[in-house]
Amino acid sequence: MKTPEPGWLFDTFADGVYTLAYRIVRDRHLAEDVVQETFIKVIRSLGSYRGDGPIAAWIYRIAYRQAIAVTRRRQEEPLDPVAVAVEIDRPTGTVEEQVLAGELAARLDEAIGALSEPVRAAFVLRDVEGLSTGEVAAALEISRSAVKMRLARAREAMRRQMEEYLT
Repeated sequence: MKTPEPGWLFDTFADGVYTLAYRIVRDRHLAEDVVQETFIKVIRSLGSYRGDGPIAAWIYRIAYRQAIAVTRRRQEEPLDPVAVAVEIDRPTGTVEEQVLAGELAARLDEAIGALSEPVRAAFVLRDVEGLSTGEVAAALEISRSAVKMRLARAREAMRRQMEEYLT
């Protein structure tokens, strides 16, 4: 099997790794750190990649482990109330559309954040990043049926949280 180029791997998977990391660590800067550490590990380990499964699953497994490690380290650190970042996007559409889009985005982010880490990871990988059930199972090192159970829990929780926006 030909080893993929590191640049291609980064270009192909960096956005997905960032999304997964952000949804787990819930901080933009920490998610960027997770992406960086993930690809450092990927590049260092590329020679040992055996090609047993999809390379996407291998990369997302590394990213997931890195994000969980960051989350655990963060839980051990005291909170710094001054370290609060605000992201501002350029507004588009009418004021009403901006308000509704902002409310919906905030509500979605809140609903995803309320999921437990394992359920959230399965949801993000499958329903946000579009990996197959098998790829999610490989990335999280769980069975396909466990992925399906986590997805069912996530989707039900999301339905309940987003009910007012679905009607």
